[in-house]
Amino acid sequence: MLPFAAETLLSIFGQYNRGIWPLHGVAALMVLVALALALVGGRGAGRVVGLLLGVLWVWIGVAFIGGALAEFHFWASRLAGVFVAQGLMLVFALTLLARHGFGWPGGLAGTVAVLVMAYAMVGHVLLEVLLLGTPWAQAQYVGVVPGPTMLFTLGILLLAQPRPALILAIIPFLWALVTAYIAWELGLWLEYVPAALGVIAFVLLLVRWLYPGERRLFRSDA
Repeated sequence: MLPFAAETLLSIFGQYNRGIWPLHGVAALMVLVALALALVGGRGAGRVVGLLLGVLWVWIGVAFIGGALAEFHFWASRLAGVFVAQGLMLVFALTLLARHGFGWPGGLAGTVAVLVMAYAMVGHVLLEVLLLGTPWAQAQYVGVVPGPTMLFTLGILLLAQPRPALILAIIPFLWALVTAYIAWELGLWLEYVPAALGVIAFVLLLVRWLYPGERRLFRSDA
């Protein structure tokens, strides 16, 4: 059971957004650069993508979960460590080891990747404001809060070539499940959307590991 109500969570987002402004713009620029490099492809692009995503995850762990959320949730310090660990794994696997390049795969993987990243970048914010009447100051922006960043990361991993280490997607997947729990516990029905998209993206990543006919399933040029 969560130790706060939906109104409190929105208030946390609002205080946090006001406190870090205008870093939203910096995070948005980092997200756009990561997306552009992932679509262009190449192993060198993968190094930069890993670094950008890693910085965003570490920032969210330290500033949002370990900072803004800390006084409202007794597990905040542990959760902050999990987010920092995810950021370090992304930097290690994509930037330091540089075993993965990126590129547009076409097919199902490419379609889902674009869908989840578009929703993470602009879709969720617009639905919050237009459907729920959430003030812009209390909305969730990619790169600075967990939900949209989780979704964007899974979308980026769908563009990785060859298939990425599945461990890179475990924490984002778990946060998708946490998002579903938050939606149920607090009655925030819109949060089911990023949760569902995150699970779908993870399932596709999992299938890439388990299904021998990956190329036929995921690539339009196969």
